[in-house]
Amino acid sequence: MSLQYITEAAEHVVGGDSAWIIPINNPSLYSSFAASTTFRVNDTLVFNFRTGAHNVATLSQKHYESCNVTELTESFNTSPAKITLNRTGDFYFVCAFPSHCSLGQKLSIHVTAGGSSSLTPSEAPLPSPHSGAPTLLAVTVPVLVMAVATNLLFHSY
Repeated sequence: MSLQYITEAAEHVVGGDSAWIIPINNPSLYSSFAASTTFRVNDTLVFNFRTGAHNVATLSQKHYESCNVTELTESFNTSPAKITLNRTGDFYFVCAFPSHCSLGQKLSIHVTAGGSSSLTPSEAPLPSPHSGAPTLLAVTVPVLVMAVATNLLFHSY
């Protein structure tokens, strides 16, 4: 039996109902989102924001940490910005509008390889060969002893 994993790309709305904003009332909005979400290759991030008031930009870790928005890798200026996570590793996103990054409108995530989102019941893994060994041994040894004893009893006359 071969295991076939069902992997569906997920869509993650950054900031949830709060959307992609300066998180003045909830400074840990994006770090909490990143910590509580599993990101896999081919998942999509959806950034909802007011076009013209915010954007989404990708950049290096170095520039992310210092909020240096002069050297962006890519910029998305129209909402909703949908970004497919096309590789494993770390991704860094900011709003490149003046002061928005330094006010907390930034997101750092780690993307893992696609994998088992779920298994269909008929494809669930079988127990490992050793997992039932103590139980099997506990049943087999007494039966074997009884068989040998019975055999000796009937063949000794």
